[in-house]
Amino acid sequence: MKRSGQKAFSLLTPLLMLAAALLCVLALGFSGGAAPAETIAPAPVLSPLAPPPAGLRIAVASDTHLDPDNTDRSGSLSETVYNMEIMDAMLWDAREQGAELLLITGDLCNSGKENKHAALTEKLRAAEETGLAVYVLPGNHDLAPIKQTDFARLYEAFGYDEACSRDPASLSYCVVRGDLMLLMMDTGGYAAGAIDLPGAAARPDNEAFFSDATLRWAEEQLQRAQREGLFVLAAGHYNLLPEISHEPGSGYYVENGERFAELLRQYGVPLYLSGHMHMRAVYREDGLTEQLTECLIAYPTGYTLLDLTEEALSVTPRRVDVDAWAEASRQTDPVLLRFADWQEQTMQTYCRTTVGAMAERNPISAAEKGAAADFFYAAMRAYWDGSLASRRDTVRSMAGYDAFFRCAEGYSYGWWLRDLIESESPDLPGYTLPR
Repeated sequence: MKRSGQKAFSLLTPLLMLAAALLCVLALGFSGGAAPAETIAPAPVLSPLAPPPAGLRIAVASDTHLDPDNTDRSGSLSETVYNMEIMDAMLWDAREQGAELLLITGDLCNSGKENKHAALTEKLRAAEETGLAVYVLPGNHDLAPIKQTDFARLYEAFGYDEACSRDPASLSYCVVRGDLMLLMMDTGGYAAGAIDLPGAAARPDNEAFFSDATLRWAEEQLQRAQREGLFVLAAGHYNLLPEISHEPGSGYYVENGERFAELLRQYGVPLYLSGHMHMRAVYREDGLTEQLTECLIAYPTGYTLLDLTEEALSVTPRRVDVDAWAEASRQTDPVLLRFADWQEQTMQTYCRTTVGAMAERNPISAAEKGAAADFFYAAMRAYWDGSLASRRDTVRSMAGYDAFFRCAEGYSYGWWLRDLIESESPDLPGYTLPR
């Protein structure tokens, strides 16, 4: 079977570990050593998207990791301490872009504590009052100490009460809106002790899985869609198509994930929406496309917009316009008012710090350090904004290219960034699927 995606899969496991580490570092931020302001590329100005000529706009967010207990700004500032504001900004931005529905594909909170879920549901209720219908799914961080029945109770108003069918064996559910079916799949992956639904299978581990009963339920919903001519969008927290999702013990493995993917192909479902990896990616296999949406509270605070018309489904990445939200909501924190530029400075500082650390083992001149850091920043920014595939030659021709890989010899970045530049997916800036 043909697989295509964002990166070369032979290196996917260590690559994901490195990417996750980078995301954590960028989210944590750096408190010192900011690069000179004139060397920092300005953050892109975000213009509103034109609404589809006729159709439905759907926003998709993932890995929101809301944590009202992490808001202390007395020390070194980080993106994570702005998690509550970033969530507010995303909800506002989605409505400003004309989205009518919002799907959140798991890891809603930073742990399964009820106070964190309560903080999120308060925000989601306010969003629904503005006309944004919200549908949620659990991720591996959302249960324990709360259990499955607690989750369904807490989020009853965000999908479960509107469900035309609920799976007795999991927190999966199905919603029909007009000629659209949302097949919202619980992929598990949370603590086995949180499983308390009467029909759910007990498991001795915390692996993600689709049970036989859940697969039978999902096929029943797909058969209904086929009979009634409904267009289906499927969503779950864990991934289906990346090679690592087929490797037990990897932390990304989904038992019976390939069986579920085959069901989606069998019934002509064009798109599966997921998160979990904390990075934007597009994978394709035998007619099925999987869209991963990045972690909301890490650079570049992105989500996904889907435009559904009678002819096509268009997928577009969107960076949350925190600056515009901050101005509209009359925030006074200077970081929030220039959030995009602050994030760019944080990333560039990280690039310079990393090059300096690598150069301690593999010395290069001061001028080469500056050029290598500029190359690193340009490559990473292009990666996150989706332009790296179209800018490969430009990035490779930068003065700091050779210097960077000399000082990165023996470090993970030495192979990872080279592989990333060569294999970046051209689909990341957006694409269209026929309906």
